[in-house]
Amino acid sequence: MITFEDHFEIVNLVARYCVTTDNADPDAFMRLWVSSEQFGGYDSGAFGSMKTWEELYAFEKHHVGPGGGANGKRHQATNLVIEPVSAAEVHVTHDLLVLEIAEIPRLIATGRYDRSVVVKTPEGWRFKARKLHVDPGYFRLMEQQQQREQAGAPLSGRATAG
Repeated sequence: MITFEDHFEIVNLVARYCVTTDNADPDAFMRLWVSSEQFGGYDSGAFGSMKTWEELYAFEKHHVGPGGGANGKRHQATNLVIEPVSAAEVHVTHDLLVLEIAEIPRLIATGRYDRSVVVKTPEGWRFKARKLHVDPGYFRLMEQQQQREQAGAPLSGRATAG
């Protein structure tokens, strides 16, 4: 249903999603999405649910801005599965790994984007809707860090997903 070129463009779309966040470029990040009229929502669980394109843009600007949770992190997509729905729509599932890179390098969060809706537009393939399921271990890590902070123990780097 989709061509090899379509498949290649969708893989690059997912990679650019991670890279634009790592590069703190919310404008480039939003160019990976459909227009505000077509936007189908973004749900990142405990980190918020954005029903409009404008809400997602505001979230991303904060997320990659000064003091935002994405600073000092590297995002990687793995186990990418592309399921064609039609010649103009696919569902994309992939795992997300978030690495601390500003402090001692280590894996700090994992999750899965499950069946993201990606559609073909005149500008190319774009995200229409996404849902992130953050793995429970991330919340255990956050709890452990809070306990260490309360006990006055030094932290080797702050963990924030996304």
